[in-house]
Amino acid sequence: MTRWQRTLSTCAAVAFVSAALAVPTAASPSAALTRAPYLTDLVARHVTVNWATTTAIGTGHVTYGKVGSETCRTHRAPATVTPIMVGAVPEYQWKAQLTGLAKDAAYCYRVVGGGVALLGPGLAPIFRSQVPRGSTKPFSFAVLGDWGLVGPSGVNLDQQHVIEQIAASGARFAVTTGDTAYPDGSQLNYGDLQQTGSSTSSIFGPSFWTLAGASIPLFNAQGNHGLTVDALTNWPQDKAVASSAGRYQMDTYCCTNDTSSASYPSEWYAFNAGPARIYVLEAAWDNSNVGSSSIYGNDHDAHWTVDSAEYQWLQQDLAAHPTSVSFAIFHFPLYSSNATETGDPWLSGPSNLEGWLADHGVDIVFNGHAHIYERNAPSDAGMPVSYVTGGGGAHLEPVSACTPLAQYAIGWDYSAVTHGSACGTATAPTALDQLYHYLLVTVDGTQVTVTPTDELGRPFDTQTYVFAG
Repeated sequence: MTRWQRTLSTCAAVAFVSAALAVPTAASPSAALTRAPYLTDLVARHVTVNWATTTAIGTGHVTYGKVGSETCRTHRAPATVTPIMVGAVPEYQWKAQLTGLAKDAAYCYRVVGGGVALLGPGLAPIFRSQVPRGSTKPFSFAVLGDWGLVGPSGVNLDQQHVIEQIAASGARFAVTTGDTAYPDGSQLNYGDLQQTGSSTSSIFGPSFWTLAGASIPLFNAQGNHGLTVDALTNWPQDKAVASSAGRYQMDTYCCTNDTSSASYPSEWYAFNAGPARIYVLEAAWDNSNVGSSSIYGNDHDAHWTVDSAEYQWLQQDLAAHPTSVSFAIFHFPLYSSNATETGDPWLSGPSNLEGWLADHGVDIVFNGHAHIYERNAPSDAGMPVSYVTGGGGAHLEPVSACTPLAQYAIGWDYSAVTHGSACGTATAPTALDQLYHYLLVTVDGTQVTVTPTDELGRPFDTQTYVFAG
């Protein structure tokens, strides 16, 4: 039994339903399974199950059922397939959309390919359907960013430990702040269960998102790494995009600020969970196509002028969906105490995206890009609280340019004599395991608690907010 099988067996991600299915509890996955099942698009009464196989598998579907009243074979959802290349290996990427789910209920499911239960006959992952819109039942979700990095040996223990913590956290779903899979978000970087090596299988390898993805659906924001169609293929969000009239497609961007014409993903959408509305936005630009401006300036001119599609969509959706609590997630940070990945002056301030979010009651903004942890005070009355969470697994960075808004920030400089650095009330970390982290966000009506948690499961800088609703 591999490590990821053991983790799935011991975490809440998988339950053995042997009594209902009359099958053994010790089973091996099929050799044809190349990406373990993982979930996306947990919206209303819907979720998408994703996996990959060798090209020898020509058919696929998912069976599923409500825990306690049905078996994992009660319902069946057909799967569609997209051919992909993971390095030099042709594979099939599958997805099946599970619909008509009961509200806030536990479901088990089995992935079938070519007539074979791909996880083995005794394994049935469990997830919970989304918290109904307007419900006051407390729930939690995870936020992580700047992750999916492995060295020459294909190992990243810090990232593995972060994902282990997420898998055991009880999070209903996860959201990223961008830069998923380094260095360029290719299918090889995302990888599979078999291939190893430098920059290979940093997401779908057996020690990474495989540990959490079977039970925790993920919503991915776009970063400046991985501006390719692979992000759209790997993280389908059909229901969220359609229900919010968002966009999730490749578009041609030409040729602001002397940049070259290029095809990039356009990714923006929103969804509800209980009393909250969550906005997954695109604030990113390709590092290699700068022209006469900067990546921040090009992002603004592509996405955030009054005539841009994203700006117009966001204005309309914010006006149409007043909620008790709302969050916005995007890559470039409003404010950052890292001297290299600084705050974005094109997004911050009352006349820019920050002000537009504040005008419509967005309470907290989560950003990435800088590989640090930082909590910032609101820049003015009525402005949102903002966080930078870029410690999901990529190489860390220092905080060496503390901004006046930085209430708590920690970073790491590998080349300095004293590696750890801090701003505000924080104490400089003395070990890497104090800085690799994710955020657990708990929503209880209009009360929101943000608990940064390091790779060893230790919380730090926990904050509770009560918003006006």
